[in-house]
Amino acid sequence: MNRLNYFNPYDSKSGAHEDQLTRAYLVLLKHSSHAFFAFVEYCRSKHTPKGDEKPVSINNYLAQGWEIETQKGNPEINTEYLLSVLITDNELATEDSGIQSSERNARYDGIITFGSNLTMVIENKPRLENVWFGQLKPSRQNLADETKIYSSPVVLEWKEIIKQLNHLSMLPTISGSEKLLIGDFLELIDFKFPFLNPYDSLHQCKGNAELVERRIYNLLKSIALDESKINYHRGWGYYIQTPYREIQQIGLIYDHEESCFELSLYFGDSQRQATAFYKTDPNCSHLNSPEWACFPNFHVSFMSSNLVWFKSENNEHYLQFWKDNVDDICQQKRDDIPNYLKRLVDEKVILMPKEAEEQLKEKFYDTAMQSLNICPGFGVIYFMKSDEAEKLDQVGKLKFLLAEKIKDGLKVAGLDEKELLKKF
Repeated sequence: MNRLNYFNPYDSKSGAHEDQLTRAYLVLLKHSSHAFFAFVEYCRSKHTPKGDEKPVSINNYLAQGWEIETQKGNPEINTEYLLSVLITDNELATEDSGIQSSERNARYDGIITFGSNLTMVIENKPRLENVWFGQLKPSRQNLADETKIYSSPVVLEWKEIIKQLNHLSMLPTISGSEKLLIGDFLELIDFKFPFLNPYDSLHQCKGNAELVERRIYNLLKSIALDESKINYHRGWGYYIQTPYREIQQIGLIYDHEESCFELSLYFGDSQRQATAFYKTDPNCSHLNSPEWACFPNFHVSFMSSNLVWFKSENNEHYLQFWKDNVDDICQQKRDDIPNYLKRLVDEKVILMPKEAEEQLKEKFYDTAMQSLNICPGFGVIYFMKSDEAEKLDQVGKLKFLLAEKIKDGLKVAGLDEKELLKKF
């Protein structure tokens, strides 16, 4: 059975063996057209022909199709051209003599064949110090005399491949199966080959939003008791799924425009969560530093869709009202909505500007909806400037600060962080 069959992994090699990395990447190229074409374009951009050599024109060969193989010993190669490809963790100084065939007994990590036009032989060395130039020279055995060997190898860096894959995973047009495969491959890198990551600290991300998001993902995994609870919400960011009734998600959000991070805790975001939240007698008086923002987050929803948000002027009054009226946090029928909201306005719990009235009319009164869920949420956000976060991450202290601030945020509802966070 082919070693690139998804269900036929190596049994005798550890997950951190470089052959497992090679196989995983070639499986990804086999099943993800986006990843494959990104790889092909990367190879083309990094190739420098010498003398009278024609530039490698891989795009012109795609019409004939291609075949991907791994761990092939001295295979028969009779294409018009052969290109040697090295994937490693840094740039490599090549020999002046260039690439030519040798008498060595070769076993290629990967082979990609484009019809009768081009063969790529791939050598994967995650660490540059393990590379010797002779490995880039193809074996003369079973190599057709007519095959022209490009004298310059293509040297690819894992960090650039990972950046490409991270970018692809964010594309809205990519299929669900491809997104899942790319995510699984990046997770393999995180766990088995973390030294290849270009985003193992925020300063290395250099403000690139996609790489920062990936670093956020790894930061949350480093503090979450259950790493499988880290998820992504499109339009918001990465968050930890909590075990609490009072709050479902805790997000670490990167605001690119403001160049800051927001550790966001939204309590009572649904009707059921709100009921549980106000029964805890919430108190945010301990969050009195300027980095913390506490605010009412009242909104109405239909089923699982939030419809309209309303502002409030006084945190303490808002919290006290709902603590005193927990039983009123319940679904309201259509005919009861006007009086219910009027009461909240009269008692200065929420504001009802013209904009909110128009949204309510458009999203509820002008529809066939017969009820609304009442969600008197409450938001708590810790703000941190990007440069401060980068400095802390460089010295390994950022994850400890995040855990500490999550603990402070959960204290608003008297929740024990031991159910959510690792013990440091």
